[in-house]
Amino acid sequence: MPDGTAPRTLDSVQKTLDVVEALWRAEGAGVTELTELVDLPKSTVHAHLSTLREEGYVVQAEGEYRLGLRFLTYGEHVKTAQPLYQVAREPVADLAERTGERVFCATEENGLATVLCVAEGERSLQSNITVGTHVFLHASAVGKAMLAAMPRERVEAVIDQWGLPSFTEETITTRDALFAELADVRERGVAVNVGEYRPGVHVVAAPIEAADGTVEGAVALAGPEQRLRSEWGAETLDDHLLATANTVEVNLNFA
Repeated sequence: MPDGTAPRTLDSVQKTLDVVEALWRAEGAGVTELTELVDLPKSTVHAHLSTLREEGYVVQAEGEYRLGLRFLTYGEHVKTAQPLYQVAREPVADLAERTGERVFCATEENGLATVLCVAEGERSLQSNITVGTHVFLHASAVGKAMLAAMPRERVEAVIDQWGLPSFTEETITTRDALFAELADVRERGVAVNVGEYRPGVHVVAAPIEAADGTVEGAVALAGPEQRLRSEWGAETLDDHLLATANTVEVNLNFA
């Protein structure tokens, strides 16, 4: 703690977490590949893997390691313990069934949006947005919907923490542009993401607020840009999202 304020961290724990995250991202890997991914000595990686395997967090098959099912216990507990998940999953599934599109609900934690539940309609686009996915707030519809409902100082803190990284040519990368966009979101009631995270993908999201005005999350509908534009008028799509968000809010406030 050079300045006397930074929290104390344990290097060994950080290395273990790096190994776990690398295994998750690689969907399984051997020791040599993991050594390259985490930039640690092979002996260190092997020691961490051995410990994780003994405790049931990692399994080994045919020379490759992957995350064990023990993580499922924690993941399911964290998800189902969220009040928003409990009240959002049915309205999200209902909207996906009515529209045929991919619908999901997310909440904010540590300055990022985290997906809590996802429902697929009969023509849902293929997407890597799944339960547990983290996305940047400034570049996503769910994120902008939540930011628009937050106090300005909270938005500034999120920008200070994560910056405004670019993902496509459409991504907002300046504070002035972001705050102008958030003003539009508040006026319209919904946030729109047109190719800001992935080219060609159109996402519309509405914020979910508690009775005291605190933002709890957002619900979003995603689909191919041309299909959503041609088959749904902007007002109709907005109405669908706002109605679903309102249903979740009522469920949440009276749960």
